[in-house]
Amino acid sequence: MGSRPAHEHAHGSTTTGGAVQRPHIASSISAPAGKLPRLLPADLSAYSDALLPTAAIPTSATSLAELAHLIRLQGYQEQRKAHSRVRLHRWLVSSALSARLVHCGELAYRTLVDNFRSDDKKNFAQLYNALNDVRNSCDATRQYALLEPDLELGKAKSALKTDKVSFSTFLTEVPSKILDDLLDFISEVRTNPDFLAARIASLSQQELASLSSFRQALDPVESVIAITGARGKNPAASKPSQSGPSPVERLLSFQRHDPLAALIYTIFANSSGPDSAEDLRRTDVWAGTCAKMIKENRPGTDRFVKTILDVWAGMREWPGKANLELYLMQALQDGQFLLEKAEDQPTRQGQPAPRSTKDTIAADEFFDKAVKRLFEVVDDEPSAGGIPEGVLEIGNAILRKLDDERGVRRGAQMFFVSRWLFTTYLMNAIIHPEAGLTLAGSRC
Repeated sequence: MGSRPAHEHAHGSTTTGGAVQRPHIASSISAPAGKLPRLLPADLSAYSDALLPTAAIPTSATSLAELAHLIRLQGYQEQRKAHSRVRLHRWLVSSALSARLVHCGELAYRTLVDNFRSDDKKNFAQLYNALNDVRNSCDATRQYALLEPDLELGKAKSALKTDKVSFSTFLTEVPSKILDDLLDFISEVRTNPDFLAARIASLSQQELASLSSFRQALDPVESVIAITGARGKNPAASKPSQSGPSPVERLLSFQRHDPLAALIYTIFANSSGPDSAEDLRRTDVWAGTCAKMIKENRPGTDRFVKTILDVWAGMREWPGKANLELYLMQALQDGQFLLEKAEDQPTRQGQPAPRSTKDTIAADEFFDKAVKRLFEVVDDEPSAGGIPEGVLEIGNAILRKLDDERGVRRGAQMFFVSRWLFTTYLMNAIIHPEAGLTLAGSRC
């Protein structure tokens, strides 16, 4: 065996008596007796990638024991990966439930305050028990998410089957055509600000009210003195009946039947900060919607825009909360003489108590001082002012989308300050401090 020159194939072969003679091969290209010739040189650099490091070339083969160990290690890592996906899925579900509990609990807490103030014990007890049941269920889900899955190899198959089942949601049961339409709708709401604005602007006044029906405002109270004069009455008897689902039904629905919550909290992810991409996208979409509503000035616009401002006010910590707490405690202490005078002078129901000139002057001075101090709380430093940061975010975004024609932008500024901040937000914070404030050193 050996290589043959090409010219020997053409001229070096003779046939004598039917036998083929082997041509002569030089010793320099022949192999020693009993050994095969070397077909490739020992230096492999000519046949390898110059960028491939020498250390990457294996010098020894992998043994069967090492191969078995690598296979077992690969199976273990795949199982850990599957279990990590399960834990991540549980954490996402737990986080979403916790966010919904916060939003639903906020509305339920405001209703509890209203029931407590109106002495509606029956509805208070029902809503309080339902709120505790929902909170316990969310706590159980959070504790379940903390559990470490079993990593025993003997249970790998059953664990993997369980993992696949745990990832199935209602979307897997939705027909593909409906699912595509649903995803297209969500994509339009998230990426096209004009889409949501046009749809909401086309709603009637009744439809706008139905859109925000799950957010019930607190019953207004004229004065704390009016409460003292009506102690003999039953406030629950004169309370107007509210249409729509009951507070317990709103809580147990867990935002599944709340269209406004779905458009704000479900289509967009949970808030992770004012500068996050998701929050900026949500603020831009809803700022465009409110701006279009303000421009067209349709019936029901005022109430709807106030509801949106309330939602954004609750997304951020209120910087003026601590200052307002101190302001309220100081005002209650300084104005104690007004309540004492009202209790010491019995009058007929519905008639104000007669006051002397001295009492009138003292009351006027107290109210003037209280109003000035309230303006100081509102007009404080940006980090401690009375305007919620969330309202500043969406309010500025709305103003940027409004043109200055016909004084629309100026009118919107007046609406934010006079119709929402003072008439709605601060009034509820002062009259119902237990609904949003926790007085320092006490529990409301």
